[in-house]
Amino acid sequence: MPRTPFMAAALTFSVCLANASAVSAAPLSPTRASMGAAHASTSAEPGLLQRSQTLVTPKQATINKIKTLLTTFFTDQQLSKTLDAMAENIYANKPFKESFDTLTASADLTGSQMAIMVKVRSGLQKDLGSASGVPLTKVRAVLLRRLEPYYNDMSKTILAMRSSRRTKAECANQVYVMVNKYLTKANVDPVLADIKSSLTSKEWQSVRAHGAALFLWSRYGL
Repeated sequence: MPRTPFMAAALTFSVCLANASAVSAAPLSPTRASMGAAHASTSAEPGLLQRSQTLVTPKQATINKIKTLLTTFFTDQQLSKTLDAMAENIYANKPFKESFDTLTASADLTGSQMAIMVKVRSGLQKDLGSASGVPLTKVRAVLLRRLEPYYNDMSKTILAMRSSRRTKAECANQVYVMVNKYLTKANVDPVLADIKSSLTSKEWQSVRAHGAALFLWSRYGL
């Protein structure tokens, strides 16, 4: 079954997670009571939390952003694998088209995900018949054209890091950071507009309806 190309675009960062723990106030001795009264009363108030920041890696931040901005279809593990493959391709100086094709075929889908993909494909075939593959071909063309300049910019940065003898892990981390920075609603909007304009009205309505299980169209008013 062909992989949907929307997900090759699915890459960037979210908000750092915070673990909240209730503040517990130690009993005060009579000599400390007057000094700590204000603190004790505040600590006793329900709902008062002391937040401790949890360190989120650039990769996990990117995964969080993908799930917020683009799709909740993939698991964290699948997205992690895709990001690793992308970083590996850039480090190896693979051209964008070759890297793109690798990424769109790299996800090992679960049984439930495969069932969703079958349903999506069946819906497209019902609407468009033998031409059901045409919209995805058009989408792929738009993504290749739109994303290649950015990919090439990332490649230049990573090649410069390699030349300065930065480690492979450092280069991969930088890829996550750059993808994170790029993937914003402001950058996604024009790509989606281009995809929509490349399709006929019938194709767009079918892709939008059946692709809702794969892509968060509603985040963009589409």
